[in-house]
Amino acid sequence: MEGSIVSNIHRRRAPQVLTTARDTGRHLRQPPPDMADASAPARQVAITLARKKWLILGFALCGGALAGLIGLTRPPLYSASTQIIVDPAGSSAPSGSGTAPQDALDSTIDSHLTMLISDAHLRHVLDALRKGGTEPAATTADASPPSPSFLGHWVEALRSARSSVGHFLRGILPGGASSPPSPEAATASAYAALKAGLRVGQELRSRIITISFIAPDPEYAARVANTVVGVYVEELAKRSLASRKQALAAIEDILPVAQRQLASAADQLEAYRLTHGSGDPAGTDSRGQEITQLGRQISLINADLAETTKRINTTEALRSAGAPVPKQAAAIGSPSLMDLAAGKAAGTGSNGASAGNATAVPNPTDQIEQAIAHLNEQASIDRTQLALLAQRRDALKAAADDAAGRQSGLRALELQVDVASRRYNDLLTRQQELTQQIESPAPGIAVWSEARPPTKPTTMSPAFLIPPGMVVFGIIGAMFTILRRKTDRALRSEAEVEAALGVPCVGLLPKIARPQAQRLSRMLLTEPKSIYTRALRSLLISLASPDAGLRLPNVLLITSSDRQEGKTTLAWSIALTAARLGERVLFLDLDQKGGGLTREFRDAFSRSPASATFADFLQGTCALADAVEEMPSIGIDFIPAPDAACDLLPLMASADAAKLMDPLRHAYTVVIIDGPSGRDGPEATLVTGWADAILYAVRWGVTPRSLARNVLDRIGGNHPFDDRTPPVVSVLIQVSLKQHAGFRFGDSGDLLLAGPR
Repeated sequence: MEGSIVSNIHRRRAPQVLTTARDTGRHLRQPPPDMADASAPARQVAITLARKKWLILGFALCGGALAGLIGLTRPPLYSASTQIIVDPAGSSAPSGSGTAPQDALDSTIDSHLTMLISDAHLRHVLDALRKGGTEPAATTADASPPSPSFLGHWVEALRSARSSVGHFLRGILPGGASSPPSPEAATASAYAALKAGLRVGQELRSRIITISFIAPDPEYAARVANTVVGVYVEELAKRSLASRKQALAAIEDILPVAQRQLASAADQLEAYRLTHGSGDPAGTDSRGQEITQLGRQISLINADLAETTKRINTTEALRSAGAPVPKQAAAIGSPSLMDLAAGKAAGTGSNGASAGNATAVPNPTDQIEQAIAHLNEQASIDRTQLALLAQRRDALKAAADDAAGRQSGLRALELQVDVASRRYNDLLTRQQELTQQIESPAPGIAVWSEARPPTKPTTMSPAFLIPPGMVVFGIIGAMFTILRRKTDRALRSEAEVEAALGVPCVGLLPKIARPQAQRLSRMLLTEPKSIYTRALRSLLISLASPDAGLRLPNVLLITSSDRQEGKTTLAWSIALTAARLGERVLFLDLDQKGGGLTREFRDAFSRSPASATFADFLQGTCALADAVEEMPSIGIDFIPAPDAACDLLPLMASADAAKLMDPLRHAYTVVIIDGPSGRDGPEATLVTGWADAILYAVRWGVTPRSLARNVLDRIGGNHPFDDRTPPVVSVLIQVSLKQHAGFRFGDSGDLLLAGPR
C-alpha cells in the first residue's frame, strides 16, 4: 500500500456513503422465528452416542476388564450333592383316613425338607463337624486348590493382594480392627455359613431328595453334604426307635386288660346261652308263619260275621216295617225261601181251585223265622271261632316276643366278644410288628448316593463375566455421555447461539492451533483457498451491506464474554481480510490488558512505535497521527491501547468521546475496535456507542450460555433510555470442524469441512 493513510486524513475528499447502524441492522441476518433446536430428542441422543462411541467403548472395555479381574480374585465354588430316597411304606396313610397315597407321600417329603433345614438339625450337624475335626466353613472361605500355571500364580497373587487390602482397610477404618471373636460369635458365624451354603430340594415329583453344599473347598463341600445326611438319618433312626419302644411298652401295658375284657365277654356269652338257651331260628320262623295264617283266618271269619250280621239286621228291619215275604226272603238271601215265597203268591191268585186237593205247602213266615234263627246261630259260631283264634294268636305273639328278646341279647353278647377278640388280635399283631421293627430298625429314608469331592466348580468362568461387565459399563458410559451432554451449557452451533442469545449468528471460524502473527497474516493474505480464509471471507460477506456494494460497517466493535476466548485473533483476522479486499483498515486496540498476538503484530509489522496512545488522543494532548502506527506490509494502521494503569472510563464517558470517531470514519473505510471483554468492566458498554455494528465472539464449546446472555444484555442494547444501540451479531470462533461435524448440526461448518482444503 503506497503512502500513509494517516497523512491524508485532513485531505479534502468527497463525502463517502457511510454505513450507519440503522443501515447495517437492516442487512444483518435476523434470528429465525423458532430459536429452538429442531432435532428430535431421540436423534440428539443417537448423535451424542455416535460422537462418543470411543468413550463408551472405553467404558465397556474397562467394565469387562474390571469384571474379569473381580472374577479372577474370587475363589471358585464347588457343589457336592447327596441324595436320599423316601420309603413309600413309611408314608402310607392309615386306613379310613381318606388321604390319598400320593398326598401322604408329598406331605412326608415336605416334612423331611423342613426338618433338613431346621435350626436344631443344622446345629447338630455343626457339632458333628466340629467333633470330626472339620474347620467351620467361615474359616475356609479362601481355600481353593492352587494352580501350577502362570495364570494360576497370577490369580493367587491377585487374591493375596485383595486379602492384604482387606486386612489393611479393616485395620485403619473405625471399628475394623477387633479382637478375636468370642466362641458364641464364632458359632453364629459358622452356623450362618453352613445355612448359606446348604441347598435342599426334591427332584421333580420323585421320592428323591437332594442335599447340596457349596464351598470353596471341594472336599469340605462333600464332607458337609454327607454329614448333613448322616446326622439326619441317625437322628431319624433314633427318634423312630424311641417312638416304637414307647409304643411297644404301651401295647404291653394294654394287652392284659384287653385279654381280661375278652375273657369276661366270652363268659357272659356262655352263661347267657346256658340260661336262655341258644335259640332255635326254625321254631321262630314256624311261629311267625302260624301267626300269619291265624291272621288270615280271623280276617275271613270277620268278613263272614259282618255279612251275616248285615242280613239279620236287614231282615229284622223289613219284618218290623211289615214288608212282603218275598222281599224278606230276598234280604235273607236264601234261594229256597225265595222260591217258596214266590209259589205261595201264585197259589193264592188261582181262585182257590186247587186249594183242597194240593199237598200242604209250608208257611213262608215260619221258614223266614227259621232262617233268621239259623243266621243268628251262624253268627254265634263265628264269634266263638274269632275268640279262639285271637287267643291263639296272642299266645303265639307272646312266645315270639320272648324268643326275639333272648335272640337280641345273645347277638349283643356275641358282638361284644367279637370286638374284644378283634382288639386283642390287633394288639398282638402290632406287638409283633413293633418287635420286628425294633430288632431291624428302618427310619423310613435311605441314602441313595453319597457326595464325592467335585472336580469342576459351579461358579462361572471369569470369561463369562466379561460380556455382562462390558454391557453394564457400556450402558453406564452411554448414560454418562447423555447426562454430560444434557448438563453441558456451552454453545456449539449457530442455531444454539441464536436461540440462547437472541441475535443472529453470521458464521463460524475454524480453530487455529497456534495463532501467530506471521502465520495468520500469511494464511489470510496469500492462501485464499484455506478453510480459515474462506470462513473469514464468508463472515465479512455476511457483515457487509449489499446496498452499498458489499461495504462493511464503518466501525465494527469486536467483543466477547472473556478476553481469553480469542476475540483478538478474530479482530486481527477480520482486519487482515478487509485489507486483502482493498479496504482502508484501522485497528483500534482498547484491550488494556494486552495480548501476545497484538504484541507480535506490532513487533513484526509496525514501521515505528507510536509516540502516543488512544487515551492521549481522547484527552486532546496529541494529534491522531501521533497515536497511529503504520503497518504497510499488511495494509493496516494500528492505534495502541493505553497502559493498564490508565482509567479509560472517564474519558469514554464524556459527551465528546463519540464525536472523536468522526475523523476515523472519514479517514478509514473499516475501523476494527478490539474492545474490552464483558467481564472487564463498564467500558465494554460505553464503547458500543462508537460502533456501527457489534460482533460478539462466542468460543465454540467453551462460552457458557448464561454468561454470554448476561454480557450481551449489558453491552448489546437493553438500555431503557437509548434506542440508538447498534445492531449486534454473533460468530462462533475456535470451532473444531471434525468435532462439530460429529454433532450433525447441518450448518456452515459442514460446508467448510466438505469444501476444498
